[in-house]
Amino acid sequence: MNIDIKTLEQQDMKMLVHSLELVSARIFDSVITLSQLASSNTPEMNALFEQWVSCLGEELISEAEEKGKLDPEEISKRIGVSASTVISLALALHRQGKLKIKSLEVEQGNNVNSEICGCLKS
Repeated sequence: MNIDIKTLEQQDMKMLVHSLELVSARIFDSVITLSQLASSNTPEMNALFEQWVSCLGEELISEAEEKGKLDPEEISKRIGVSASTVISLALALHRQGKLKIKSLEVEQGNNVNSEICGCLKS
């Protein structure tokens, strides 16, 4: 079997360049989105965002009072945000003293970063 190292290096370089193109596009998209959101950062928008976060927080607090625990996957499906957002919100409520996180139940993940845009997955 004859393996051409030069060809393999060229293929690796092409794959690296392609990956960097995807990452650059994602970063550019994020910068544009952040810029657009920052330009919309009015007192009304801040108030609406705070109300939305407060509503979500109240949902988590009610769930914790009723069941004594939070299931991020189940809650995320019900209220329309990601499980990561539910976990982040629970941590914020813990820091504010509104909830007390006493333990975390975990299991092995699937090694897929759900926070990465599908456009970066090839």
